[in-house]
Amino acid sequence: MRFEGDFYTVDHFEQHDDGFLADVVLNADHAIYAGHFPAQPVVPGVCTMTLIRELCARALDRNCFFRTVRECKFVAALIPEAGLKIRIEASIEGAKLRATVKREEQIILKLQAQIE
Repeated sequence: MRFEGDFYTVDHFEQHDDGFLADVVLNADHAIYAGHFPAQPVVPGVCTMTLIRELCARALDRNCFFRTVRECKFVAALIPEAGLKIRIEASIEGAKLRATVKREEQIILKLQAQIE
């Protein structure tokens, strides 16, 4: 299942030789927030990781999976609201992925993983 077009839309995407930069707008009205959590919705961490994986697949022009996750630090909660835009900066060296998710200048997530 792809989240693009439903859970998020890509506002800007730059592909580089060593990775990508993407600005993404999250759908604050998505049904997932009814269960995570109804009174105080939070973007699920697994959805943020799925978003990174989908953008890696876009950059590499092939299916992409996390083989191992070496580090995954959720530094701050991501609260959904109308027009919520996040930036994903990723470097890809062979099978090694390093990604950072930011909201404005605030770091939300740091990820290091092996992809295949």
